[in-house]
Amino acid sequence: MKKRIGIIGGGAAGLFAACQLKRLKGDADVEVTLIEKNSIPGKKLILTGHGRCNITNRKEISRLKEGYHSADKFLYPALKEFGPEDTVSFFENGIGLKVKEEDNNRIFPVCDSAVTVRDRLVSYISDSTEIVCDAGVKGIRTMSGFEVDTSKGTFTFDQLILSCGGMSFPKTGSAGDSYRFARELGHTVIPVRGALAPLKAEDKDRTFCRALSGVSVNAGVSLFCEGRKTASTEGGVLFAEFGLTGPAVMEISREVPQDIKGKDVFIELDLVPEMNDDEFEKELLDLIGKRADTKIATLLSGFVPQSAASEITARAGAEGLYAQGFTKENRKNVCREMKHLKICLEEAPDINTAYVTRGGVPLNEVDRKTMESKIVPGLYIIGEALDIDGISGGYNLQACMSEAYLASKSILNSD
Repeated sequence: MKKRIGIIGGGAAGLFAACQLKRLKGDADVEVTLIEKNSIPGKKLILTGHGRCNITNRKEISRLKEGYHSADKFLYPALKEFGPEDTVSFFENGIGLKVKEEDNNRIFPVCDSAVTVRDRLVSYISDSTEIVCDAGVKGIRTMSGFEVDTSKGTFTFDQLILSCGGMSFPKTGSAGDSYRFARELGHTVIPVRGALAPLKAEDKDRTFCRALSGVSVNAGVSLFCEGRKTASTEGGVLFAEFGLTGPAVMEISREVPQDIKGKDVFIELDLVPEMNDDEFEKELLDLIGKRADTKIATLLSGFVPQSAASEITARAGAEGLYAQGFTKENRKNVCREMKHLKICLEEAPDINTAYVTRGGVPLNEVDRKTMESKIVPGLYIIGEALDIDGISGGYNLQACMSEAYLASKSILNSD
């Protein structure tokens, strides 16, 4: 008998699922329908990698899984079955897009175009999948299968893939539909919040960040909440008009508490992470001794960009000072700002500007070997509908591809 498979949501996870169903179906008699609320699929996909589409990360699976926080064990079977090399092979041999590897094992298409990626994926499934756009889903009923009511009529499926995203960047259509449908079908939903998001500084520190807008540094990044360090990482930090962004800041943003108002919550930047406090102070003292006729800001420019060095000395009360006559107190203040630069946060990450969503359907309600719901037989949940968020660098798209593979394989092998 013909197997009718529905996919709700034509974002990255939904498109990948349709691709995997086409790849794996063989001679199976299947009918695949993808239902998308927007006028075109992949609206959020074209924003990934700043429009270049960072499709995966070529790290070994044992290292790659570490980028998914507490979801690492859940995702391991999916990554093992369909990992980065499989993704690269599919892009190059399946949809004809050559890829390239950049820093930190990030994989991009040679064309540097997320739009081209989206278009190739849609073209690949066009002969195997009915794509129904401008079709808002009103509700889902479980009968002997699934009945999906949409603005374009009712569809009946034997199996259903729920892949309509999270709540980040809602202007792309990610309005939390996945969570509503999951609840209606009997699942619980962990409250959602923004992840991989920029951070807005309080007024007093925003002025400092604004002065350095566009300047990037490599730094240790620590999050402090009410005097306690709650998270830390190291990597690229970009100063902006509103505060801080960049890979390391966005990675740590998932840990910023939602109830930040009235609390002492701040980011501490270590602008010289390769040295501890004593080592840096000794290095600075040596430079002061050797270059007495040099401005302190110039000495600091050996560690950070000149513009940052100038703002740091001003913040430390040492603006315009030379090494000659530089006091111990001056040195301590400069070292503090270089090693423990405090940027107080005004608010929790805004989910409207976050790249991914933290929260969603709990992982203990889904079979990690098949992506099938443990509550609703025949329902498969993938993508940002799940409580999975990876760090930046191709992790989140790889998770979608791996999950889509397991779901598709399981559906096609089911009775």
